[in-house]
Amino acid sequence: MRQVHRVGILALGIVLGLGLVSLAGSADAVKGTFTQKSPVEVWEITFDGKSKFSVSLDGKVGVEGSYKVTKDEIELTDEKGPFASKEDGPGIYKWKLADNKLTFIQVKDKNPGRSKALTAAPWELKKK
Repeated sequence: MRQVHRVGILALGIVLGLGLVSLAGSADAVKGTFTQKSPVEVWEITFDGKSKFSVSLDGKVGVEGSYKVTKDEIELTDEKGPFASKEDGPGIYKWKLADNKLTFIQVKDKNPGRSKALTAAPWELKKK
């Protein structure tokens, strides 16, 4: 009987694990608004859970664009706004969401401003 119980727990773990992998690879895995605060400014990045993001500085939108999540990587493409850098192409980052904090590690990005802003510190999930 114990062997059957162990097999059942193992199967449940595999099913849950597959569900988590699937969620991490979808656009809604990073849905929400996240903030990064310093003594002089507040940055916000909002992911709509579908494919669009926006970045604001002190309440003013600086960049709007699209994103694509593939497992633990996110690709950000600027489309419009005063901080948008379409000529640099997309930026690719490893991302992790844990304890309501979103962190980015640069994989590939020709835009140093975007990289500096995203990787400077963890982004905290904004409470509604």
